[in-house]
Amino acid sequence: MRNRNVPQSALRLILLVCSLVAARIEALAAPGELPVIQRIDKSSITVSGLSSGAAMAVQIGTVHSRIVRGVGILAGPPYLCAEGSVTRAYNTCLLLGRGRFESWFGLAPRRSPCDAGAGPDIEVRDLVEDTLALARKDSIDPVEGLRSQRVWEYRGRCDTVVGQNASRAQAEFYRHFGAQFVSRTLDNAGHTMPTDRPDQGACDVEDKDYVSSCGFDAVGEMLRHLTAAPAGARGAVMGRWTTFNQARYVDSTLPERERLGEIGMAREAEVFVPDSCGQRACKIHVALHGCLQGIDDAVYRNFVRHAGYAEWASTLDMVVLFPRVTALRPFERGFDPVGNPQGCWDWWGYTNRGVGSFRRYATRDAPQIKAIMNMVRVLGGT
Repeated sequence: MRNRNVPQSALRLILLVCSLVAARIEALAAPGELPVIQRIDKSSITVSGLSSGAAMAVQIGTVHSRIVRGVGILAGPPYLCAEGSVTRAYNTCLLLGRGRFESWFGLAPRRSPCDAGAGPDIEVRDLVEDTLALARKDSIDPVEGLRSQRVWEYRGRCDTVVGQNASRAQAEFYRHFGAQFVSRTLDNAGHTMPTDRPDQGACDVEDKDYVSSCGFDAVGEMLRHLTAAPAGARGAVMGRWTTFNQARYVDSTLPERERLGEIGMAREAEVFVPDSCGQRACKIHVALHGCLQGIDDAVYRNFVRHAGYAEWASTLDMVVLFPRVTALRPFERGFDPVGNPQGCWDWWGYTNRGVGSFRRYATRDAPQIKAIMNMVRVLGGT
C-alpha cells in the first residue's frame, strides 16, 4: 500500500501557510487607525450626546471651550452635577434616586415625570462657582470660551430619567456664562433619541435601543443650530465608514486590553467621512451614545447609523466621530464595588481611581476626554 502519511516538512509548510492566512484575515478584520482628513476646519468642532453622552458632551465643551464651538445636549445633566459621587449623580442629578425613594416610603407625594418641577433641585450657583474654581486652576479652559458657544438642549417632557429641573439647570448655567442657548421639549417622549424615521421604536416608552420614531429630527435641528446652518433638507448618506481601534488613542503604557478596561472604553468605534471632504474643508462633530448603547454591537450601530448624523453630515460637510464605552462590572478592576455596569460615559468619577482630585473626570486630565480629543486631533492631522 502507498504511505498516506504527510511528511513532517510538508506538514510544517502547511501549518505555516495556514497561520499566515489566519493572521492576514485577522489583520483585515481588526479595527485600524483613524483616517487623517487633509482639509479640516479646526475652528468648527462641535459635540453632542444622549443621556450620559450628553453629560460627556457638556464636559468636553466646558473643558475645551477654546476650540469647541457648539454643544448638543439630549437628556443630560449639567456640568459637575455629580461632583465626583455616584450617589449624588443618582439622587440629585436624575429622577432615579431620592425622589422615587421618598415617594416609595411615603415621605413625599409621588409625582409624574411629566409634572412641572419634577426632579430634585440642582443648585446652579454651586456649579458655577466650582467651574470658575477649575478655570482658575487651569484644569479647564477659561470660561470666556463659553460665551461664544452655541448650545442646543432637549428632553422629552415625560422623560423618567432626566427631570425638568435638570433642563432648567442647564439653561441657567449656560446663560450665566453668555452662551447662545436654545431649548426644546417634546410631548409624549421618554428617555430616548428622537428621530423622524418610521422604522425605530415607540417614542413614549423606554425603547430598548434608545433610538425612537418620534416624528422629530432632533439631530437635524441640533446640528443646524450648532453650525448656524440655514434651513435645508438633509441628503443621502454619501461617504465612507471606518472602524478603528480606540486603544491607539488612550494615553497609557498598559497593554491594549488593560488600557481600555481601566477607563471602560470599547476596542472598536466608528467614524463617518463624507465624500465632500475631498473637495471642501469639513467640520468635525463628536457624537456620544448613551448608557447601554455601547455595550452591544447592534445597539451601538443602530445609534451610529440611524440617529440621523450621517445624513446631515453629508449635507453639512461634517466628519462625525462616534467614540464608544462599554460596561465595567463591579470589582472587575479590583476593589471597585460600583464599576460602570450600564456602559455610561464617566460623568461621576469612575475613572478617578488613584488620583487626588475627585473632579478629574471633568477636567483636561480626564482619561476619556483625553482619548476623545486625541481622536479629534488625529482626524485634523495634528
